[in-house]
Amino acid sequence: ATGDGAFIDRDGIFGIAPFAIPRGPATTPKTMSFELSAPSTRRNAARLLRAMQLPKPILLEGSPGVGKTSLVSALAKAAGHNLVRINLSEQTDMMDLLGADLPADGGAAGEFRWADGAFLAALK
Repeated sequence: ATGDGAFIDRDGIFGIAPFAIPRGPATTPKTMSFELSAPSTRRNAARLLRAMQLPKPILLEGSPGVGKTSLVSALAKAAGHNLVRINLSEQTDMMDLLGADLPADGGAAGEFRWADGAFLAALK
């Protein structure tokens, strides 16, 4: 199938027609633990791929447990991209996200080393 809704997986791109993204460097598994071909899942995946055509952040809203994280994770895996998930709460502070100077493992007393936080590590 080559029309709208057909899977695209060739020439360094992955997507659901007519929307595609560049394939990432990660190895794509032979079998997926998430099925992208179910009608509502395919429709939601195509919507997400459409949003990814612009270099802008995407906000997914919905009730807990409806599959937002699972969908993003499955798309990342299918397209060969590594996914870094950061869960924010009212206890999250800037040090958790950006990093901090922490005591060096096996270092001398008073020796510190920078440790990237989850957000900074994901950007690298």
